[in-house]
Amino acid sequence: MPRRALNLLKWSQQSQSYELSSSKASAIHEIIPESQAWREWLDTISSFAFHSRCGMRYTVRKEAVQQNGSYWYGYRSWQGRTSKRYLGRTSDLTLARLEEIANNFTAEAASRAGQSLSSTEPLLISRLHPPRLPLGLIERTHLFARLAAWRTYKLTLLRAPAGFGKTTLANSWLAQQQKQQAISHLAWISLQASDNDQLHFWRTIISAYQSWQGEPGKTALTRLASAFRPPFAAVPLETILALFLNDLAKQAGNSILVLDDYHLITEPRLHEALSFFIEHLPLQVHVVILTRNEPNLPLTRWRAQGYLQELSSQDLRFSTIETATFLELTVAASLSAAQLAQLDALLQGWAAGLRLLILAGKMEQAGIERLLSGLEQQQPSNSFRQQLLDYFISEVLDAQPEALQRFLLQTSVLGRLTGSLCDTIMDGQNSSEVLETLELSGLFLEALDEAVRAQTSTILPWYRYHALFAEAMRAEAQRRFGEERLRTIARQASYWYEQHELADAAIEAALQAHDMERAALLIERFSSGAQQIELHILQSWLAQMPEATIDAHPTLCLYAAITLQFQAEPAHPSHSNRTRISALLQKAEEGWRSSGQLTEVGVVFAFRALIASLRETAEQEAVENASKALNLFAVEPGENHIRPTTWQWRTICLGIVGTTAMHQGRFEESQQLLLEALADCQTDGNQEFLREICLRLGTLYQILGKLYQAYEYFQRTLSLGLSQRDYTDCQRALRGLAQLSLEWNDLDAVEQRIHEALELMEQNNQERREDIDYLLALLSFAHGQNISAQLRVSALLARLQTTLIPAVQELLTEVLSLQTRLQLDAHDYLAAQNSLHLLSSSAHELSFGQQMVLHILQVRLLLAQGMEKEAIALLAQLLPVTQEKQYMRGQLELLILLALAHATCKQKAEAHKWLYKALSLAYSEGFLRVFLQEGDAMAHLLRSLLPAIREKTVRAYGQAILRALLSTDAASTPPVSLNDNLPFEPLSGQEQRVLRLLLAGYSNLEIAAELIISVNTVKDHLKHLYRKLGVSNRREVRKAARNLKLS
Repeated sequence: MPRRALNLLKWSQQSQSYELSSSKASAIHEIIPESQAWREWLDTISSFAFHSRCGMRYTVRKEAVQQNGSYWYGYRSWQGRTSKRYLGRTSDLTLARLEEIANNFTAEAASRAGQSLSSTEPLLISRLHPPRLPLGLIERTHLFARLAAWRTYKLTLLRAPAGFGKTTLANSWLAQQQKQQAISHLAWISLQASDNDQLHFWRTIISAYQSWQGEPGKTALTRLASAFRPPFAAVPLETILALFLNDLAKQAGNSILVLDDYHLITEPRLHEALSFFIEHLPLQVHVVILTRNEPNLPLTRWRAQGYLQELSSQDLRFSTIETATFLELTVAASLSAAQLAQLDALLQGWAAGLRLLILAGKMEQAGIERLLSGLEQQQPSNSFRQQLLDYFISEVLDAQPEALQRFLLQTSVLGRLTGSLCDTIMDGQNSSEVLETLELSGLFLEALDEAVRAQTSTILPWYRYHALFAEAMRAEAQRRFGEERLRTIARQASYWYEQHELADAAIEAALQAHDMERAALLIERFSSGAQQIELHILQSWLAQMPEATIDAHPTLCLYAAITLQFQAEPAHPSHSNRTRISALLQKAEEGWRSSGQLTEVGVVFAFRALIASLRETAEQEAVENASKALNLFAVEPGENHIRPTTWQWRTICLGIVGTTAMHQGRFEESQQLLLEALADCQTDGNQEFLREICLRLGTLYQILGKLYQAYEYFQRTLSLGLSQRDYTDCQRALRGLAQLSLEWNDLDAVEQRIHEALELMEQNNQERREDIDYLLALLSFAHGQNISAQLRVSALLARLQTTLIPAVQELLTEVLSLQTRLQLDAHDYLAAQNSLHLLSSSAHELSFGQQMVLHILQVRLLLAQGMEKEAIALLAQLLPVTQEKQYMRGQLELLILLALAHATCKQKAEAHKWLYKALSLAYSEGFLRVFLQEGDAMAHLLRSLLPAIREKTVRAYGQAILRALLSTDAASTPPVSLNDNLPFEPLSGQEQRVLRLLLAGYSNLEIAAELIISVNTVKDHLKHLYRKLGVSNRREVRKAARNLKLS
């Protein structure tokens, strides 16, 4: 169990103050932080825990530094690493300093979580915890009582117009829940319009949970950072959410997630994803949504299912009694019954209106009464909102000194204010003091609970005006100063934001200033570095720019094309979008060519290749564009290597060209390209591409007959996928490993891999199991259970033939091939001919390997029909092709069929020649299934060949195959080592390294550490090692190694 801190200093949302507690000193709560008693107490302790306003927790420790006395440091452990921050001496240990270090740790946590932080992230901290509770808070007991039943529901919905107290009610109620220790963690998200993006939205939510013990969702955060992996398959968002939900389900204690201002979310896909999330919530997590209108969620169904409790504006509006109580608490005002009735008729329980009325009345009863009297004389048609806007000008603004009026009007253009920024706008030096004075005077300015560290050593406190007050000031500023002056202010703000590395704010201010050229240059500048601008934000900026500005900037042309391609369905953009994308890319190419920026021209071709790869019928177009890009990436003048910013584009192109080469049978070229892509992935740390390339290399080496290398790549993918919790890649790796075990005739291992894949599928709510059903059919066939295999194949085909997913269509070809083989074994030649005809009709779409399987099936049909001469003639045509392409699996099967065909024709010498050649090629990699599947005919031929084989290794290998064929359960009996004291198959390089360490006395854990692999991988190597040596434990390994002179 984790140790509980003896001393704790934490921010209390309920009391709006810091509270001190200790398990040893009962009276410690009386000590006030930063007082003399506080400093004396610090001298007596060595450490305490600190919980900041934003929920960050870390440990504060005192350390002696040689002769210089003691210093305090902050420590936080996260993702297996401990971070340390210097706090100072005891005299430096202020609340502000403690909060500063908390913000520092929060920023570090967001960075480590694998997020591609946009330039607005320094402002993120304030969005991840509730706002300050206002003064004059009245306890709404009847509403608290209704909310108390939250554990019964999945969702609480607070729906009311602006200013009805949704946020305040939720905030105060949750503060009560925390005080009562009813919840262990509160995740509060203040949503913005910029959150209308799947990745941004969920990244923010999961980030809010990183301060909960165990940091649930940290793997999901990493997956979100690269959720789209062009040109490879996109990771389903549901898969990532399942990772997060599974983490939440493991947490101890209850949690509430609050989504404030949900009405700002308009993206339909976000509503769908949130619906999925809410419907699969674990019992200990509850969601609260605060919104001005009814969200586009399945509320009707949830009401019927009992998932939902709701509060509306009717529930939230202040009663007359609550209005009177509020006035007494805030301004000690006691209005008459008639005045309260006037207020109720005027405001109709609108809490924000009441607060504004108090401010407008200068916090005095007489002022409120005068205002009520004035409002009563206004035209009835004039809304209270407009009356307040007018009042702010005539009674508030006009009453201020001229200098302060200018300050209020000009700074109202800014969404948020800080002293340095206002100095720039006002050309002054005392804006910080002005802001502090305005806040203290209650002049519609509030301090935000955040301290933003820009790219300087300065901590910047931020403020904002009340929304209605800012609206009135902006309208008056435009009237007094004119539009041009407001644009100048926005332009000045843009330069300030740029200097402080607040990229998004700098760009948005430039757009507000209608300075499109500056906005374009800023986008180019900030996008060329490490920052990645999110597509939905980029799209909103480009939508504000004239087409001429975009066309004049190649970078913007490329970005505009990217946003158009991926704003809806990437594989199927509309005709008008395709036309516009093509034109934009052409302009980008021409612009970069004219300036000699050839690397950027390469990016254009890479994106064209990516677009083509998304269309199933444009493989050649994708390859041509990818090849052009690869030729351009390394030839920019003055550069002799590719720039880091283009690594990912280069990897995409290598993947496209390498995969196409593999499909077309150019295996040597494919190997070179994919290995180069692998090196790129390892250079730039792209884990998504790394797993994908490892999978493709595994498939390639399987085709080339290099089974042990294929095993290494599949096992590496599995280890990476498990550690990074990419279960889709894990299942693909498990399929590859299962097929290798099938080739080695280790049917128990095949079954184990299938079981592992099923477990992963169930754990992550995945529904597609076609790959698993295909493996089960192969396993049944290997066990000789042909009827069971045929039933599985028939059921699987019925599902696959109604699915249009490309990956499923590829599997369809393999399943049809297996069906044909089963039909041939059942002597149903007419059905086999029909299946072959179906495969042949789409032969132009098949890969080289699939075409070769088709031809081999045609050979088998000829042999089954007694047409040996025709079969031999076809085999003679096919064999040189597989030899030239180094397609080992196909070559072995062709050699074996040639041998069997000649044996049927009583041509013993020819039969022996071809079978011996097959054995000579296959023994080093341990192929078995390719021989065993031929049954009695192979056993008869092999028995006659073995006496003539002189090479000990080949003879031992043949004897192992024969033993397996003649065993009582040939399908499931794994081969063993045989005569001549030789293993029937040699050890791979990695197995030899494992053997040397094992003989040296290393444990499994020590072997894993030495070879930098997982313990599970070590166990797999040992399993194969034992099988090859014909032993069952380490002692027998030592004996076998001595006999074989391996030690």
